Amino acid sequence: MTFYVVRRLAIGVFLLFLMSAMFFTLTRVTPGAPISVGENPRIHQSVIILRLHRLGLTDEKGNPYPIPQQYVLYMGALLHGDLGDSYVYNRPVTTLLMQRLPNSILLLGAALLVALAIGIPLGIFAATHQYSKTDMTTSLLSYVGVSIPSFVLGLYLLIIFGAFLKQSPLHWGFPLFGMHSGGVDDPVDLLYHMVLPVTSLAILQIAIFSRFMRASMLEVLHQDYIRTARAKGLSIEKVNYKHALRNAILPIITLVAIAIPQIVNGAIITEGIFSWPGTGQLAFQAVVDRDYPVILGVVMLVAAGTVLFNLIADVTYGVADPRIRY
Repeated sequence: MTFYVVRRLAIGVFLLFLMSAMFFTLTRVTPGAPISVGENPRIHQSVIILRLHRLGLTDEKGNPYPIPQQYVLYMGALLHGDLGDSYVYNRPVTTLLMQRLPNSILLLGAALLVALAIGIPLGIFAATHQYSKTDMTTSLLSYVGVSIPSFVLGLYLLIIFGAFLKQSPLHWGFPLFGMHSGGVDDPVDLLYHMVLPVTSLAILQIAIFSRFMRASMLEVLHQDYIRTARAKGLSIEKVNYKHALRNAILPIITLVAIAIPQIVNGAIITEGIFSWPGTGQLAFQAVVDRDYPVILGVVMLVAAGTVLFNLIADVTYGVADPRIRY
């Protein structure tokens, strides 16, 4: 196990290095200068040249460094924990990420917990009641849930539950934007603001978890040892939830690790729709402003999280199933 973890860490570091080179090159070959007079006519060209030099993009005369040289400078700073300074905010990218990251963890963690709490029991119930009306309804709704992108669902939720209901005779609805109302720092108010964005992110994952859980559970229920357990006279509950579920739940561990990057990707637009002050909204605005250091910072953060969660999933899989040998 120790050798496996070390090997996976080495592979993860190599992947991060490869992704950093690829993403850095993409930001540098994008047409247009990072900072130009056209974006702010009041800025003098000498100020722009000085700022580009401080960012490690040009020499003192304003001549751009070759991309490999820029990447070496970027990696040298990255290894020291420096992600650079934002072009727009004039602040370290690390500081911006640390300010926004807790808000994103709160939103994404809540969406994942809701998806697991609903999707897994729904898939188990559908598998243990195969071909029933509940099973057919669950399958139909899961297909619909998988087909709707989270940001499209977010827009509909915003229109229906945030705007339409407030204009209806009920005069009630969920908050449209932000984390709190009028600066009120209250947990109940925070939960009230989280309903729509969490629902937007969780629906897709609920559909995925329920479908995979149903398929995995059905596969296990048709195994020979399950038939043997039933033949011995064990109760249906003991067969389904002690013997079958323990083996059927194993693929979900890997699925959760894969789902986390998907939720993060959906949150980039969802946080923008609901004005949630997280890293997703920061990344969305950075793309609009062509704030390359912030874009690279968010991408590297997501990449590191993806590698880490996949490693945790693999290790957890081995702990959950003693038959797994690395």
